[in-house]
Amino acid sequence: MGRFSKNQLKRFWPLGLIALLVLLVWWPGKPIYLHVATEREAARIAAITPAQGAAVTPERLSLERMMDDLHWLAHEDRAGRFPGTEGGLAARQFIVDRFSELGLAPAGSDGYLHAFEHPGVEDAANVLGTIVGSKPELPKIVITAHYDHLGVRGDRIFYGSDDNASGTSALLEIARYFTENQPTHTLLFAAVDSEEHGLLGARALFRTGHLNPADIAFNVNMDMLSRDTDGLLFAVGTYHNPWLVGLVRSVQRESGARIVMAHDRPWWRAGRTDDWTLSSDHGAFHEVGIPFIYFGVADHPDYHTPRDTSDRADPEFFRITAETSLSFIKLIDRVLAEK
Repeated sequence: MGRFSKNQLKRFWPLGLIALLVLLVWWPGKPIYLHVATEREAARIAAITPAQGAAVTPERLSLERMMDDLHWLAHEDRAGRFPGTEGGLAARQFIVDRFSELGLAPAGSDGYLHAFEHPGVEDAANVLGTIVGSKPELPKIVITAHYDHLGVRGDRIFYGSDDNASGTSALLEIARYFTENQPTHTLLFAAVDSEEHGLLGARALFRTGHLNPADIAFNVNMDMLSRDTDGLLFAVGTYHNPWLVGLVRSVQRESGARIVMAHDRPWWRAGRTDDWTLSSDHGAFHEVGIPFIYFGVADHPDYHTPRDTSDRADPEFFRITAETSLSFIKLIDRVLAEK
């Protein structure tokens, strides 16, 4: 073990003293700082929240199909879609069958499936399918929604309707739309598994080398779209990619939801306000440097409880949030192609 010389100690002790003084000032002042930053962020969010959404939202998607899929995925027979369980496997096959029916090209390591392993998670797999764009040489845009949920705990089923049968149902209907309206970029639709275990499915896409970040232009993630929480739809990711602000504002002009760009700022900017940068599958894309937008509603009293059932969905608001997601995908597809 080495020792510092007296000269070295003389040179470094002022830095140590400064660090100690900073700590002594910061530690008792931290709660005050966080309180002020939290209040300031609340004021910022209030100031940028639209008073109302657009009067008319486009009608390109079938709400009837989305609600049918929502009810099926969140049915008690799926028992909360815990990875590797009978209900989880049934949900996976449901998505595979729909991708096949729609004509999406298989994009997994085994057909549509991209299986992965992780301690505590058995028989987990993402479901991947592509729609080839008119300019297939461009990097892909990846559309994600996780299809897993919490399963059964004791004798209670955690149905996971809003979280995230809603995003999965929207993904399937948006995929249908693009089979009839060819995008410019190739779109990779990824129904990912084991999000509730720590974004395992999305992270496995990169950990296993199945996806190369250099081949991906953007990620649009949908998680919790079907519950009307005061008409609010959060768009997360603009803090990390400020060039998205104008695009979100453009989408707002044809969305009946009140889109709020928030919940993506670090604690030193937003205090104790929740930072959702790594809260869902978009986080795995952010970690490897891929720009993203995440659409989702605020946490509600039924979040992660057995009360998150499909009969509590707000159909018209669900239609609006899915259409908003579609509007953004169409816009980002065009804007990135023009760069």
